Amino acid sequence: MSSTIKKHPFGCFALSFRGFDPEYAEEWFYLKSIKKYALPNSIGVSHKDILSLLPFDARIDKSLLPSGEKTYQLFADRLSTRYALSRHRELTPEIYYVLLTKDGERFILPYGEAEALERSETGIAELIRRKGCVTVRPSENSFCTRETLYRFDGESFYIAGRKVTEAELLQDLAELPEDTVVCRHIESKFDFSLRIATLNCGTPELLYAVLTGSDGSTERNWYTDNRELAVVNADGSYNGGKIDNFNDIVAEILKISSEFTDLEYMSYLLRLTDNGFYIMQVDTGKDLAGLKSFNAKTAAFIKRKLAHRRSFVTAKQAAILCYRKMWELLARRHGFVDFMYRNWRRALRADNKDKLTTAAEKRWAHERGFLSFRIKQYNLTDENYHECLSDYDYKWLRPLNSRYFKWVWDKVSLRYMFDDFSAYLPKYYYNLVRRDGKVTLLTMQDTPEGYAATFEDVLRLLREKGILALKQTEGSHGAGFYKLEYRDGAYLVNEQERSEEQMLAFLRSLKRYYNISEYIVMHDELRRIYSNVACTVRVMVINRTGFDPVIENVYFRIGTKKTGFTDNIGSGGIFAYADEVTGRFHDAEVIKKHIITPCPMHPDTGVKIEGVFPHWQEVRRVITDMCRYASCLEYLGFDVVITPDGFKILEINTHQDLHRYPTYNNDVHAYFERKVQLKKAGCKLA
Repeated sequence: MSSTIKKHPFGCFALSFRGFDPEYAEEWFYLKSIKKYALPNSIGVSHKDILSLLPFDARIDKSLLPSGEKTYQLFADRLSTRYALSRHRELTPEIYYVLLTKDGERFILPYGEAEALERSETGIAELIRRKGCVTVRPSENSFCTRETLYRFDGESFYIAGRKVTEAELLQDLAELPEDTVVCRHIESKFDFSLRIATLNCGTPELLYAVLTGSDGSTERNWYTDNRELAVVNADGSYNGGKIDNFNDIVAEILKISSEFTDLEYMSYLLRLTDNGFYIMQVDTGKDLAGLKSFNAKTAAFIKRKLAHRRSFVTAKQAAILCYRKMWELLARRHGFVDFMYRNWRRALRADNKDKLTTAAEKRWAHERGFLSFRIKQYNLTDENYHECLSDYDYKWLRPLNSRYFKWVWDKVSLRYMFDDFSAYLPKYYYNLVRRDGKVTLLTMQDTPEGYAATFEDVLRLLREKGILALKQTEGSHGAGFYKLEYRDGAYLVNEQERSEEQMLAFLRSLKRYYNISEYIVMHDELRRIYSNVACTVRVMVINRTGFDPVIENVYFRIGTKKTGFTDNIGSGGIFAYADEVTGRFHDAEVIKKHIITPCPMHPDTGVKIEGVFPHWQEVRRVITDMCRYASCLEYLGFDVVITPDGFKILEINTHQDLHRYPTYNNDVHAYFERKVQLKKAGCKLA
């Protein structure tokens, strides 16, 4: 079993000036190492050029984070694919175990029926004994990922056909690398797999279908194992046979593609069985490097993408690449994720301009890793500062979650990955993305029937609903939020009246990635305090083992006239302490000139800020259920709006702001103290 691609950091950096995404550049270097096994395709486009086009969909399928994590790639690994296709679980192989490394320790997380077994190598061995056969493989869908068959024939264990003792099996399992998954083995009735690709420019259509499999070569690599064997015609026939129920298979695949409007190109690797088929992998473009027979539609698609590709990045883009590389190297030298190191340096520069603290206070605080305003906020002294987590250390600790933090990094991914909990998420109607150099409007899972992906229909939906929320797909602190309304025959954006023509021009002018969702209205019990903003409850959860989540801290964020249409504490918002068990909120405070000051009454309404959150026990139950569902995520901050009928989760943070560290309980303090000690000792946290 292998998924290790030899790293080429400088080669990948050089290719980035040719428009290559870093991850696909690494994949290209692997293909280059086995290029003698490659076969030319029918359109004469090199495999390097094909990979340079990826990802086709630059938000939902791109590793945008400078950390190099495969952010937004819903199908970049086997576990994420299983979650993304939760509506079609019966078509994906069950996952029994996932192996992760956290805090320098091996964590074996069971799923499904394996939850009744031990979370250990012994549990995996018992699973093999019961099932008779399982597949063990890296979760990552890389060009060099290989599967290994582990079997038990009633008497002996076998690894890839090699007979082993139980002790040897346990030793082998103990040496498996992190991010390995143990899955159900799917036995195919054919020696080949069926690959079906779809193109979704509004309505998904079949792009091509081919049979792939090993060419019988003694040399095993991606090219020889995934050779195109035959083209499948529209009726399911191919040279040498015909696939039964081919049209039914295509119909099911098109239905799935229709749910992922963000992805223009999707390719499904299917394993055919006596009872139907299983989706073994979903690719979003790199599989085209193995396609030999490009039909007219596929060739036109590639040529369209090539027409929008620059041979070299612009001078401005090149400068940005060099700037980011410099910060990446500096951050790595200090043990940071690079954007967090930039964040820390930016915070220091801003703090140095702060007129509310002296130069001596700034120097004292910075030497100890704090921003100077924390001196008064936390009452820091030489005797007690070590009892608080410093600003430097908190940024330095990131990431505290595994690579699967991508599931909640942006609002669209959150909606896809937590479809089982969609009743507790806002309804998402439209998504704005950049495609082929221009902004494109897409429908989403909750778009009402009869509404098309047009800005005119967005306004029609606004007229029907009366109010909608327009938010940046990826963002925090309320940045880029717009409240869209249709009231008394007039359109409004953040209470500013606009004509229909102005509304359409405004929507078309948006350059960043946005989504349009339902506007969440608070419960009347909370609206009486302040009704101009949907005020959120921040719920901090720590789930170290994966199956024992604990709600460690809760506070209520309340907007004011100063915060506009958000409840951002840093912009004048109020926060009230809340009891994690009862949901009672009390002792409201506000930050004035960096000093936390009591604020028992709302400054704009005069209403006393205290009460009990309605539906609180349901909130506690669902949030802990969601944490068990996403057991590979350890440290989360839920932003919840309590509504008349229940509650909605607006977003889930993976590195939430810590405004009031001294007030957190001892368990939270111990959690972060341990993390700092482990990282200083050189342990990998996530």
